[in-house]
Amino acid sequence: MTFIQQFFADMLVNLTPGRGAVILIDVMLTALLFYALLRLVSNTRALQLAQGLIIYYVLAFGVEWLSLKTGLLALNSVFSWLTSFSTSFLPLLLVVVFQPELRRMLGRLGSSKFVTPDTHTQFMDVRDWEESVDEIVKSVKYLSMNRIGALICIQRQTGLEDYIETGVRLDALVRAETLSTLFYPNSTLHDGGVIVANNRIVAARCLFPLTASVELERGLGTRHRAAIGITEESDAIVVVVSEQTGVISLAVRSRLTRYLSPLELRGMLLVMTKPMSSEHRFSLATLFRRRRQGPEGGSDGQA
Repeated sequence: MTFIQQFFADMLVNLTPGRGAVILIDVMLTALLFYALLRLVSNTRALQLAQGLIIYYVLAFGVEWLSLKTGLLALNSVFSWLTSFSTSFLPLLLVVVFQPELRRMLGRLGSSKFVTPDTHTQFMDVRDWEESVDEIVKSVKYLSMNRIGALICIQRQTGLEDYIETGVRLDALVRAETLSTLFYPNSTLHDGGVIVANNRIVAARCLFPLTASVELERGLGTRHRAAIGITEESDAIVVVVSEQTGVISLAVRSRLTRYLSPLELRGMLLVMTKPMSSEHRFSLATLFRRRRQGPEGGSDGQA
């Protein structure tokens, strides 16, 4: 407590208008950092784990302080060792506890448009892209009317090779008939999800991670949890058709939008999966590629 009082006393003595502005900016940046961390763990099990860690340290330090004040030296020694031991392993404990959130954050940073090349851009040709969207919507409309469950994952910037390996590779054109057949109940590939990338149906019967969100609407089953789970791990877009109600939903960035009409779904897919011309896009990969090439497209140092 004395240290804290001395810290604020020294800060007030040396306070100047310029120093005050720096302190204000410092506090705002720190607050934004904590806000971003809270947003990262919100609606996840990690928030409960963080609360548990805070309660543990409050209780441990509280018992240590009370035992010292009351003369319970044996109890004080035990809790003093316990707090020092747990504090020394705190960084490792945080990595273990928040591993899913850290993985998600690093994955989103790595899949940002600033650092990601165009190798995973969905539907490079505009005509093929619009045709594929129309085929997906046509299939979803049929599946919804007949109450056939479906899970269609559309890859964007983040590669989904890990999830493709869990299913059966197909490499087929995006056609409404093909998608509808894959999800037909008697089909051997109807379980799991279908992954669409670069105007192709890459794989079927793929397994997606289930979200641990505690705020998911009741009544939603494994299919919807898998849709949100894959969007937590990547920037993919997932179309879901409920088997019980035929309701069409769209999952993106850990959010689920329900009760969409085929027309609304088409508009959202056209906006969210629109291809970007590579010459109008900047990324670190394209920057390095341009540095390796000369002004005429050849390698550096060549005539």
